[in-house]
Amino acid sequence: MTDFLSEHKFEGLKVNHVSRELRLFSTELFELIGIRFEDTSELERQVIAAFCFGALNAIVQRDELNQPQAHALIVALLINEFKYSEKQAVDFAEDLIHATNKEYHPVMNAIIHRGIDGHYQYEKNMLDNLRHNILEVINTVKKKA
Repeated sequence: MTDFLSEHKFEGLKVNHVSRELRLFSTELFELIGIRFEDTSELERQVIAAFCFGALNAIVQRDELNQPQAHALIVALLINEFKYSEKQAVDFAEDLIHATNKEYHPVMNAIIHRGIDGHYQYEKNMLDNLRHNILEVINTVKKKA
């Protein structure tokens, strides 16, 4: 009778909520930069996805999610929102996870940290700051490419 109170169901609801939050965050980023997903380059998609991974890291800390949940969430985001194949998404997710170590990939690590800041800006409805943040990251990476 109290099945609706089970911890497993609460965890599922939490993951669903975070998944929705990440989708909304990525949608907001595309709207802020004024580029439709279909019109982005592969480099732009990778930068935005890494930025979103930074946001996920902030959410994982806030909501006390475990690593398997975080891994599943980034893979799902990469497949559903960034249109990567399952293999591409899993491989990219592994690179993102390794890039949390600055020595592995300093540029990707910096993008992830800017995404952490971006999530704060998103939560506080500081959308002009968020727009500036993501555009600065994209433009910097494009100049170095």
